[in-house]
Amino acid sequence: GVILHSPWPNLEYFDRIDTFSTDNYFSLALATNLRQLIIGNDTYWFDVTDEQLSKISPKDNSYKGFPPLYITVGTDEISFDAIHDMTEKMKLSGVEVILDEGEGLMHTYALFHMWSPQSGWIQEKIRQWIREKLLIGMQSKSN
Repeated sequence: GVILHSPWPNLEYFDRIDTFSTDNYFSLALATNLRQLIIGNDTYWFDVTDEQLSKISPKDNSYKGFPPLYITVGTDEISFDAIHDMTEKMKLSGVEVILDEGEGLMHTYALFHMWSPQSGWIQEKIRQWIREKLLIGMQSKSN
């Protein structure tokens, strides 16, 4: 299984945001700057070829064959809609996926378990999920 905290479903998403997020932790400017670091500082987004894009941003929305996923997302984060859409596409591809939405929380909220009770609870849920996946894996190996 794979655990994703506030993943980026694709790097094109930030070009289509027409409203400002209430995420006080992850801004559109920061997202744009990080994307520029991923594609190269001397490269313009619109100059990226389809081949280059396919290596950094899923274009075909095919998630068939993905392992089980546990995804956390804050409802106030900038890419909430894109993460939600990606999760639905994963489910349609037959992927076992849990989307855990932190109501009113920001980008990567689940990583702040030392300061937030909500993050601590999500960490406990993830721990239980990992334990379940490990037990299933151990049982399938013994069969």
